[in-house]
Amino acid sequence: MPDRPPVTAVPLVGGAALVSLDSARRRRAGRSRVIRVLLVGAHALARAGLRRLLEDDADLMVIGEAADGLEGARLLRRAQPDVVLLDAGPGAPDPAAVMRALGARVPVLLVSDDEDDRLFAALRAGAAGALASDSHPAELAPALRTLAGGGALLPPRTVRRLIAELVDSATHCPR
Repeated sequence: MPDRPPVTAVPLVGGAALVSLDSARRRRAGRSRVIRVLLVGAHALARAGLRRLLEDDADLMVIGEAADGLEGARLLRRAQPDVVLLDAGPGAPDPAAVMRALGARVPVLLVSDDEDDRLFAALRAGAAGALASDSHPAELAPALRTLAGGGALLPPRTVRRLIAELVDSATHCPR
């Protein structure tokens, strides 16, 4: 995928903002490609924490933030991120509804409190992966790189529950 041109700083309604991607950051990364991340989450404090976790990774750049799916969809069209990081933790709006609003044109990584129903609904709606909210902070950047590279990611306990659900549904289906 070719590099996209830098995004200029553009304030948007509702506190959303786009930030510029400077060439100096690309040089520090030692790569021609920086993964552009859009943060979506209802809580400004949580978004700020996620942004801070990504600041030290030269190949990851937060290019915008949105408080909800509609605002995120506007930024998605405007900023053209490589991946969306969706905070789906406690108190957040229904992640499946946010996924539908986003239209899932790019991979979406959920940071989730691991509630099966909400997580599985978001995966059905197009999320490419999830990271448990109690994951080590060092796991976030590699997870975003995985999704941006076309991969998928689920926490081990989610995979175990998914397997159990598949096995359970197979035992209840007539053959």
